[in-house]
Amino acid sequence: MTRQSDDTARGIVIPLAAVAIVCLLLTSGVFLFAGLGDSDRADGPVSLDRNLPLPAPAFPLPGTAAASPGAGTATAPGPPTTASATRSATRSPSASASANPGASATATRSSAPPAPPVPPPPATTGPADMSVDATVTDSGWGADGTVVITNRTPRPLPAWDLTLTTSGRQSGFTMLYGEDMRTSTDRGVATARGRGPLAPGASVVIEFGLYGRVDAIGCTFTGVTCRVRGLDAGRG
Repeated sequence: MTRQSDDTARGIVIPLAAVAIVCLLLTSGVFLFAGLGDSDRADGPVSLDRNLPLPAPAFPLPGTAAASPGAGTATAPGPPTTASATRSATRSPSASASANPGASATATRSSAPPAPPVPPPPATTGPADMSVDATVTDSGWGADGTVVITNRTPRPLPAWDLTLTTSGRQSGFTMLYGEDMRTSTDRGVATARGRGPLAPGASVVIEFGLYGRVDAIGCTFTGVTCRVRGLDAGRG
């Protein structure tokens, strides 16, 4: 009786154990397939978040400033950048010119042609080298005279002047005349001055008149004393 009960119990336990194992396997399969489905859904399409920052372009677009890493896609306004570049380009010539003014001045001086040499002044002659021939004709009361000045040298005389003086009772000059000169008379003094240089070989003729009793006539040519011929000496 006992042995039959044991066989009956084993006949019930074994089928129950098999059923339990089958249920366990089914439950594990359900969970396994459920996990694979979740992973497939996780690998499906991902929605984009509009708030995420976009990557910066490799090269800056016209009118935009290059963004530093991690700074987002900040865009600089176009017109200020262009104005800044224009101001920099405008200032650069003046900056270059003011950087080294000495070099520019040196280049300007070095490029200028050398000044031509100044020729020496032409050689001239002095009044002592002139020929002065003064003569007078005495009429007893008054006199007439002539002075001839000749440049016998090969060099010009730059300037010249002649001064005549008279002494005697109530004597003086009535006139003094010559071409290309300035003349003046003031009683006992007469002067003549050339308007230009006296060329080599050239002569000037000066005529003068006297009134009164002429005792003596003095002659000075450009600071050099000249002798007057024809007047009687020792009149009293």
